[in-house]
Amino acid sequence: MERKRILNISLWVIALLVINVIWWNVASNEASQQLNDRGFEFQPERQVSLQAVFGSDAELPISITTEFVHQDDPTRSENVSWRLLDESNNVVLSWEGSTNEIATFDAELPPGEYTLNTSAGENIVAIQHLDVAPFVPIATLGHVLLSLFLVVVAFGESAARSYIAKRIEQTESKHSTPAEFRKSRVGMPEIDGLDEEDESAWRDPITL
Repeated sequence: MERKRILNISLWVIALLVINVIWWNVASNEASQQLNDRGFEFQPERQVSLQAVFGSDAELPISITTEFVHQDDPTRSENVSWRLLDESNNVVLSWEGSTNEIATFDAELPPGEYTLNTSAGENIVAIQHLDVAPFVPIATLGHVLLSLFLVVVAFGESAARSYIAKRIEQTESKHSTPAEFRKSRVGMPEIDGLDEEDESAWRDPITL
């Protein structure tokens, strides 16, 4: 019984680790938005939407990667820039540089709608990607809730097993009769008050 209990606890611990590892992988995933890229028409103004998860207002970690390349002469250097504006047209992120530079910016922004304004000359290819990890702000809360849920399920399963076993034991005890109280009767019922002599084949005549 003790080994069975230890095995049961070990299985629940393993389940706790597995479910937290799965949630960690989910929370660390990033969603990518293609803003400008090779083979697509350059758009100097792009809308960027950062959506909250489960109604959370926490800031979302984002990463913007940009690269500009001149189509006619890849070695040619020209000035380029971009700005990220919020709904109030406030600049929240900006960059100025030249072609053939790869720039990556990491920041945390609240959920909402943004606009990316890009300035580049003719025949310049803009490669711009935005990556956002929407589950990171609630990653810790998710670990806590999933762990508590699994603990509740574990205790509930143990309590249910104990209750069912107790009910079965009570039912078996109620319907079982000890052997010493069992009596098998075959034929006619016995008449109380008759002794062994009365049960003989020869009896005294009845006197009226």
